[in-house]
Amino acid sequence: MSHFVFECNSDTYLDCMSHLVFASNTAWPLQVAQGDYLFLHHYETGVLLGLWIAKTNGARGLVPKLWRGRFPYQVMIEPAIARPRDVPREILTELGINPSAGRFEGLLDAFIGEKLANALLAQ
Repeated sequence: MSHFVFECNSDTYLDCMSHLVFASNTAWPLQVAQGDYLFLHHYETGVLLGLWIAKTNGARGLVPKLWRGRFPYQVMIEPAIARPRDVPREILTELGINPSAGRFEGLLDAFIGEKLANALLAQ
């Protein structure tokens, strides 16, 4: 199992949640396999949210008209926990992650991905 981070902003967040889909304008989501753990980085608010499971493999155009086609590489999602929430700041600090400083997306290091997922699954 792998762990991936997708990105959103205030304009795309609600579409992600209402359509249960994460997406990117670059092809890296094609690496996502059904069952992988997913996080969502809201880069405008500097928050890393989790935790979702990939319901499908990453593919092109699963919801083709969403975002007017700007983010064609997509994966359908479902919550991995009852209510996805912010990853605790103390865990992020311990791992040297500052979601307020810049943007990041794609595959997470296995150790970091496991640590983040376990922090949310344990709550």
